[in-house]
Amino acid sequence: MSKAANFLTSQVGRKIATGITGFGLVLFMIVHLLGNLAYFAGPEAINTYSHTLHQMGPILWVVRLGLLAFFLYHAWLGISIWLERRKARPEAYHVYDTRGGVSRYSWSSRSMIVTGILLLLFVITHLQTFAFHDFEYAVYGGVEMHDVHQRLTEVFQSPVYTIYYVIIMVLLGMHLRHGVWSAFQSMGWMSRRTNPMIYTAAFIVAVLIAAGFIGLPLSIYFELV
Repeated sequence: MSKAANFLTSQVGRKIATGITGFGLVLFMIVHLLGNLAYFAGPEAINTYSHTLHQMGPILWVVRLGLLAFFLYHAWLGISIWLERRKARPEAYHVYDTRGGVSRYSWSSRSMIVTGILLLLFVITHLQTFAFHDFEYAVYGGVEMHDVHQRLTEVFQSPVYTIYYVIIMVLLGMHLRHGVWSAFQSMGWMSRRTNPMIYTAAFIVAVLIAAGFIGLPLSIYFELV
């Protein structure tokens, strides 16, 4: 096995890879969230946005498969690191403490494996609900396109799916709260001076992303748009 392969499969290498893939997924979520916000501009805006993406043809599927592979790799890294830690210490700590300074360990950090697995399962149902759905069509300017607006409205008028989605987005926020900070730590981009700032920034990013994704379904369900 080469030195590069040895490094990538080591504990340190996998932590760094988890940080890199995590940053990539956060960037994707921000772009995805901005696309979702087109719903508030009306049916034509969100449908045209979706149609523009589909006009990419095979490139869109390459991007989708690449993102899926990126996500699965990130999930595998997290699970493998967790399993290795469990193997090294089969019994969980009864008390969490820190060696000086403010502790960054919270329920968010201790539940990363749980929230991560739930998010993985959510991605599967999310793809089934939207990406692989047989859409109805709308016509704008003589161009026929998927009626994404109608599908979003239909899905988030269901109280069951809306509650499920909101709960998952809260878990996403919890996962991001620790994940973003941990990614900076794994990459070695923190110091005693910047640690509190990055921790606060991670919290703000997590809240904004989670709140952004929660805002759309609640606005649809309560007929605010």
